[in-house]
Amino acid sequence: MDTHHRAHDAFVTTHNGHATAWLNLMQRTQAVSNAFKRMAELRAICDQELAELCKNYPEISLAVVATADARLISVRSSMVKDGHRIAAMTGSMLGLCETLARELSAGVCQSAVVSMTDYTCILVRIADPRHPLALAIGVGHNIMLALSRRVAVDLAARISSHIQNLP
Repeated sequence: MDTHHRAHDAFVTTHNGHATAWLNLMQRTQAVSNAFKRMAELRAICDQELAELCKNYPEISLAVVATADARLISVRSSMVKDGHRIAAMTGSMLGLCETLARELSAGVCQSAVVSMTDYTCILVRIADPRHPLALAIGVGHNIMLALSRRVAVDLAARISSHIQNLP
């Protein structure tokens, strides 16, 4: 009888170990599912905001939202087919600007302007406590720089306010 109890206890212990492992797996799976769901919601918000931006300002030929570690979230462009490289450069440029701001003890980098011969790109940090994001908009010289920057900063604030409500 003692042998039977030991075998039964061993079976229960093993079963409980599997149950615990299964529960842990399910919790991790749920966390992953929530992360994917949040990313999908974030992408939908950004897609909608960028589409609205480009509709209201046809002068904007590039609009990209990327994570600070350079992953593409959303892109609207009449110039580039694949936004992944632009997302990588956007994340890198904003990271460089934030490092410069820290080195100068100047607070947080809020935006940067890259002026080219025929084009201007405005980079703006989007506040998100969980995942820092970057926005880039590109315009020709047919739109004033101050207006371009204001549009980018306002868009970043709108996106930030939307994502604060995400679970």
